[in-house]
Amino acid sequence: MGGLRADHRFAGRAVEQELLGDVLRDAVGGIPRAIVIHGEAGIGKSRLAREMCRDPRLTVLWGSCVHFGGASVPFAPISGALQDWLSQADADERERILAATDRLTALLPSIGTNGSGDAADGIDSTRLPMLVDLVLNRIADQRPTVVVIDDLQWADVASLDVLSYLIAGFRVQRLVLIATCRTEERGEGHPLHSWLADMRRMPYFGETSLQPLDLGAVSNQIEGLLGHTPDIELATEVLARSDGNPYLVELMVRGLSGAERSLPPTVPAALGEALLATWHGLSERARLLTRVLAVGGRPTSSAVLSQVASGHGIDANQITPSLSEAQDRGVVRNDSGSWWFRHPLLAEVLYDGLSPDQSIELHSDYVRVLESRPAELTAADLAVHNERAGNIDATFRWSLVAADQAAQLRAPSEEAIQLRRACALWESASPAIRGGRDDRIRLLRRTSTICLRASLADAAVPLLTEALSLVDKTREPLLACDLLVARSDARWSSTAPGMPDLADVREAIELTTDFPASAERAVAFAELSESETLHGLPDDVLHAEEAVRIAHRSGSAQAIGRALGALAAVSDSRAPLESLAGAEVAEQLARSCGDIDTATNAAIFRFNALHTIGPRSDAAEVTRASYVEAVSAGAGVWAYFLAFQAAGELIELGRWDECHDLLRSALAARAADIPGAGVRLAASLLAVRSGRTEEARQHFDRALELISDDFNPLRPYITRVGIELMTAEGKAADSVAWARPRLTVLDQAPEGWDDEVLPGFAQAAADAACAARDRGEVAAVAAAADALDSVIDGWPRAPFADAMGGVDVQAMNEALLAAEIGRCRNTLDQADLWRRAADACGVAGSRWDQAVAQWRCAEAELTSGPTSAQARGLLRQAHECAVELGAEPLRREIESLARRAKVDLSPVEDVPSVDDSRLAALTGREREVLTFLVAGRSNSEIAKDLFISDKTVSVHVSNILRKTGTTTRVAAAALAERRLPGQ
Repeated sequence: MGGLRADHRFAGRAVEQELLGDVLRDAVGGIPRAIVIHGEAGIGKSRLAREMCRDPRLTVLWGSCVHFGGASVPFAPISGALQDWLSQADADERERILAATDRLTALLPSIGTNGSGDAADGIDSTRLPMLVDLVLNRIADQRPTVVVIDDLQWADVASLDVLSYLIAGFRVQRLVLIATCRTEERGEGHPLHSWLADMRRMPYFGETSLQPLDLGAVSNQIEGLLGHTPDIELATEVLARSDGNPYLVELMVRGLSGAERSLPPTVPAALGEALLATWHGLSERARLLTRVLAVGGRPTSSAVLSQVASGHGIDANQITPSLSEAQDRGVVRNDSGSWWFRHPLLAEVLYDGLSPDQSIELHSDYVRVLESRPAELTAADLAVHNERAGNIDATFRWSLVAADQAAQLRAPSEEAIQLRRACALWESASPAIRGGRDDRIRLLRRTSTICLRASLADAAVPLLTEALSLVDKTREPLLACDLLVARSDARWSSTAPGMPDLADVREAIELTTDFPASAERAVAFAELSESETLHGLPDDVLHAEEAVRIAHRSGSAQAIGRALGALAAVSDSRAPLESLAGAEVAEQLARSCGDIDTATNAAIFRFNALHTIGPRSDAAEVTRASYVEAVSAGAGVWAYFLAFQAAGELIELGRWDECHDLLRSALAARAADIPGAGVRLAASLLAVRSGRTEEARQHFDRALELISDDFNPLRPYITRVGIELMTAEGKAADSVAWARPRLTVLDQAPEGWDDEVLPGFAQAAADAACAARDRGEVAAVAAAADALDSVIDGWPRAPFADAMGGVDVQAMNEALLAAEIGRCRNTLDQADLWRRAADACGVAGSRWDQAVAQWRCAEAELTSGPTSAQARGLLRQAHECAVELGAEPLRREIESLARRAKVDLSPVEDVPSVDDSRLAALTGREREVLTFLVAGRSNSEIAKDLFISDKTVSVHVSNILRKTGTTTRVAAAALAERRLPGQ
């Protein structure tokens, strides 16, 4: 795409300009890209983005992130970008693009409501990313579109989730996402670290970092600004004082003629002075107004500025001229009707230059004005303004309101910020506002719960410890029990997936000895049992049964739900039918009580039971529905474990498109710890089978950053995925060596989940043996076979005895294992073994495994002699499946085998209905035979597929040639495809 280059006055950045130019050209060609431009403040990140987006053929949408008081309004940069589009679109375009997106009215009030009430009531965090994605893709369908998100380091977590969803859905859109991001202000624990770690494993994501300009680039920049080639001494001085920062260079040379050999003495050397150099040249009113703007903390309308400034000697009729003056001097800019600084650093410098009294007075004025303008009021802003104005009670109150609003938006990270502020202010707030001791405990308890949902377990533990310090355990044992159980869970979450510290939960049980029928005691036993089950500790069944008995005596529906969930967890593979029934009741009871965390856990346990019982389709459908419900209800990170479970089943069922969509939403959430690792593992498996090995490796490595590779509940799945990944990377022998100890050195007897690894391990051993056999390495062949034999012979029971997935899946796994063992040992009955495996896979509904087995069967026949018609049919079926799934490595293997065996893989398609008397004269059976001629099938192959004799096929072919007036099979097929000359 020509013309996508920056203005010639834009100095330096040749490499970055070329990179972004390639990105934009890719997008025009239907290859979407996302790129983050890193660099220090003022280094030119936003300028680079603006220069590269000048091309008039692009639709460019800008959204800015706002840092204000340590918290952000959810979705602010997203709504900003959409508002930018609204300001450019005409009525017809709005109607087309926004069709069926009424739920966006909460972000874009200007498009109206859907008639169902307050727009805020329409917010649905599960739908919002999809709606934003839908709108942006519609815009990109019209013309290539660039979405620029400025100052990503200040993005709220909710907006990061939306961006993740967009990136995860990149396929063929004409869409580019460019984000600028400061390298500063990203301390330890900043949410952007994990976001970037996750995005770096996405195939269409990239990054670039801007370094300071060198002397030549600074000289070019000055020439572009002043219109004259600068003296080398001037350029050298500017470089030294600016440290190569383009923004500071611009500030330093503004007002010079270009003939100077040095900077005037008034040019500041320090960063703050340089930033203020232009500002000091403004009129007094403009300077005062920009200070007022800086206190606002975010882009602000002229109306709000006018009201706030009116109390500081600036008349309403002076606002617009003052803002225009500041805009002309490059201090501020106007985006979609809101004013903000051209460079946010200046806002910080101006704010820091205020005296404490000035700061308090201005924040107080903002409180007054915002409270009088409900349409522009946000609770989060008022909480910050009141805090900095010294209004402790108002800060406390508005923080709680902001927390409630964040909860409505399903934005737990923002809710946690507000609640933690309220907790910190408790001692300072007046009792009439904050309430009493019980209110404090409730606040601490709520905050800890939200912190856990927001993956802030480390913050939850001290909150619960503080709550416990307010409780007399002797006088209030039940309350203490509740807090101890919560802290036990928080401590485990903060160290997961390590072994649990059960001291708190055991103390909770001890405290409730005198309350044998209390709901709190039942929950404590349930927590103990769940921890024991998860880590393979003894007595889990005993404690789960005790939890159920106590819960029923208590009469608490919530306690019964929690206890039944614990019992379901214990029984999921031992007594799956009982587990299934208990989990379903537990989920229903939990939902009726509003206990979304217990409902989510119950759904996880229900999946385990369904996976054991089968069929897989039931497990996939039920669990996917539970995932959607859990996320919609605002459940915590464990909701994404449901996505992992459902995705695993969808992969095996061959429903890869559905799996991709499911994983896309889960990856966008960037869940941490065990759920995040599960999602990454499923994404890795789908990627490796689709042929995206590098992406698969990125997902796999990220999973092992979130959990240890020996975490027992996920160890079998880690092993399965690791084997397939390493084999795809051409390291089958290494995968055998890696996986062998994971199957033979276990802390406990292998379970049904471990059995599911055996076919994959056997496949890796067979691949290693075949590769070694091809190289003539006898010892390596023997080593691979020995490794397989040692695992199978050392298995403490018959593999698949637990029949995980039902008898059909059991039969499939047994057949696959037998076939891979035969391939490893190079037995003579491989074709029969693989044919049985293919049949078993078909019965079990495992399309991927069936296609692999069909390919292996044809391969085995090819090595032993001419390929039979049946084997050719299996190869075509396997190829059709591989193409439909997008299983590129399998497709390539099948096509390679077909070339060697001279098998035509062309699909059999119906002869098109055309107005041709020659084709119209054919009977139904003759038209059917003709479709096989078009596909290049032989008479014997046609006979096999149509269940007729070769002689009957020959008669039909003769009739076709006679009726169509053709002389050969090829000519008849060409006629059917309308390819004959003159036709």
